[in-house]
Amino acid sequence: MHDPVDHGLTRLTALRGPPALDGIEAEVFATLDERARQRGAGRAAGMCSVAVALAIGLAGGTMLAPPALAAGPLGIDAALAPSTLLLGR
Repeated sequence: MHDPVDHGLTRLTALRGPPALDGIEAEVFATLDERARQRGAGRAAGMCSVAVALAIGLAGGTMLAPPALAAGPLGIDAALAPSTLLLGR
């Protein structure tokens, strides 16, 4: 009791695929591995550039910053306290 669909599927399983597709799985996995390695290298370069940028920022901020002014009792500059700003001094 074979219908045309069963007969067609049986014939389809007997066919061999094109020879160009024989090595496609190996090529796909090789490409995936290569892209994973490239992403890893990109992450390392990105982390190094962030570390260098932080180091430059810290060095430049500490060397070029003006000397610290004496702070008031609350730990802020007394000239910028809300009471002095409201009085207009």
